[in-house]
Amino acid sequence: MRGDEAPAPAVTVPEKQPTAAAGRSRTEGEVLKLLRRSDLPQEAFEEIVQNRALRRFHVVRRALAGHPRTPRREALSLVSTLFWRDLAQLSADVRVHPEIRRASERDLLRRLPEMALAERIDLARSAGRGLILVLRFDTDPRVVAAFLDNRFTTEPDVVQAASRPESEPPGLESIAAHPRWTLRPVVRGALLRNPSLPTAAALSLLTGARARELRDLLESPGLSRILRACAERVLAERGSEV
Repeated sequence: MRGDEAPAPAVTVPEKQPTAAAGRSRTEGEVLKLLRRSDLPQEAFEEIVQNRALRRFHVVRRALAGHPRTPRREALSLVSTLFWRDLAQLSADVRVHPEIRRASERDLLRRLPEMALAERIDLARSAGRGLILVLRFDTDPRVVAAFLDNRFTTEPDVVQAASRPESEPPGLESIAAHPRWTLRPVVRGALLRNPSLPTAAALSLLTGARARELRDLLESPGLSRILRACAERVLAERGSEV
């Protein structure tokens, strides 16, 4: 530059919006923060989706599988790469697209026979509807007890589990001892009509039954003699109760 020339004016480069460029250097925490942003530019989101290096982080794969902006085919391809706890979370997240939730449930059902008892217990407590329909019939009473506390469990689910003749006595006892479900007359009735329910649990339920429930129970065929006698006695003690 000649000495009589003025220096060129400084050029200010505007700061770019955060994107997923150079994703290889980002931590999973940084990527998750980006994915939680409602104002994340589409270009930045696409860079995350297309960056294969980021998929070594299972939390990123889970976040992408459940993200509403992830292309459906891409999200479905991620489901089979997830751990069972991730699948359980997706299956129970009502914000996730139904197709992704169903795919997560199918994958969990495929893995279910190989899962340890502790894993089935956690699954029964936290998974979505598709798993409840299967786990409510589990033979281990600890799984049954966990399914009773699942937020998606409904009264018909419990009645189904309580009325099955194939249900194991310990599982039926878990239902009979549950502080929420034994308040439901329909559940009590299903338990009392189940011949597999241990007598001690049945007698305990009789004391909490209403007179109308006891009358209906006495009309049930196949009721054991001891339960019939006890129901008649409790009903007689109630006198004029309606």
